Amino acid sequence: MRFLYDISFLVFMTLYFPVMVFKGKFHRGFSQKLGRVPAEAAHLRKPVWLHAVSVGEALVAARISQGMKKVMPDVPVVISTTTSTGNEMIKKAASGADAVFYYPVDLRCVVSRVLDKVDPRAYVIVETELWPNMLREAAKRSIPVILANGRISDGSFRNYKRIGFITRKMLKCLSSVCVQTHRDAEKIKTLGCEPSAVHVTGNIKFDAVRPDRISPEVESVRELFLAGKKAIVAGSTHFPEETHLIDAFGGLRGKFEDIKFIIAPRHVERKDAVRIYAERAGFKCCFFSDLVSPCSRTVDGADVMIVDTIGHLRDIYSLAALVFIGGSLAKKGGQNPIEAGIWGKAVVFGPNMRNFREVAEAFLESGAALTVPGEEVLGEVLSRLLEDEEKRKDMEQRSRDVITGNSGAVERTVEVIMSCISDPGHFEAEHGGV
Repeated sequence: MRFLYDISFLVFMTLYFPVMVFKGKFHRGFSQKLGRVPAEAAHLRKPVWLHAVSVGEALVAARISQGMKKVMPDVPVVISTTTSTGNEMIKKAASGADAVFYYPVDLRCVVSRVLDKVDPRAYVIVETELWPNMLREAAKRSIPVILANGRISDGSFRNYKRIGFITRKMLKCLSSVCVQTHRDAEKIKTLGCEPSAVHVTGNIKFDAVRPDRISPEVESVRELFLAGKKAIVAGSTHFPEETHLIDAFGGLRGKFEDIKFIIAPRHVERKDAVRIYAERAGFKCCFFSDLVSPCSRTVDGADVMIVDTIGHLRDIYSLAALVFIGGSLAKKGGQNPIEAGIWGKAVVFGPNMRNFREVAEAFLESGAALTVPGEEVLGEVLSRLLEDEEKRKDMEQRSRDVITGNSGAVERTVEVIMSCISDPGHFEAEHGGV
């Protein structure tokens, strides 16, 4: 079975190679994906290895690393990421990690080499990034494997059930599973995880620390683009949400002269499509990069700013009078409102928040957010909140309360990791036959 998996993986990599070339996926450090472990990671003694896929998971990994360093300052921590944006985010964050590198491809020979070089005392997967060879090779070495901040969307649950035999084999390799909600716990138990291994520790993203200051680039948005006016910020949007939002903004400008619109497409390569629609609607546009480029273009008179960079949205939320969460009108399952919540912002989203159902419910139940049932009333809902400053201020306070009331997941997760490290024999006894 594992031989067939390796062959299939090699075939996929061969077929995907031209796509990687076309999309510019080759970057400095790419050889690490093929098993080259950087010296700073290979020379550490028995580190804890945290793995994160991209930016969102990287921020969670940074919080876990910081939490571990508080209670185990002498234990080295290394963090791997799949994407270059995640890699850059970890290096910028004050994560306390002793080394950062790219995650290896899931071929047995590559995974074995990396595990031999890194020799971790524990392997921690952030959210749900399960690779069969890595899990099996870690289990063979009796390395405790912990899933941190785990969540299983409805779609992922269905997919895992379709490959139930493989899923059960992978879950058998996990020594401890830290999930965000009781609903996630029930799903992963249904998929075959040992109930005694499952811990409901909460969502680490609620533990996000509000920065002491925002980046200079974002401060320039406040000074040069907003210039004292209010901002509606729409984050991580999809098509056709942008068209609905720009149309709604057009209606609002007839009532409110002191507002501007900042929109951050989920996929930045769509920036020109968003610009074209906004300009056809009669608005002067600029890009966020216009403010930070050496050849910076003027933003004077611009009504709409399009965020065309990665990693700035969290700070940009700090500028908002109102925040719209993307992916929720476009039936993409929504995005996470927590980054807006750490700034204490009033939040609006559409009815499709299935990927962040529990987080959305927490915001709605506390009165920190409103649901827009459809695009036809989007402008009306935004207008009502812009008019009612008292209501907006109340929502902002409730938003801060949601974040405070749901914090503590980092500490609970670190406790689980510590218990696995201090009692590795338990994992070997339970899973030694994998």
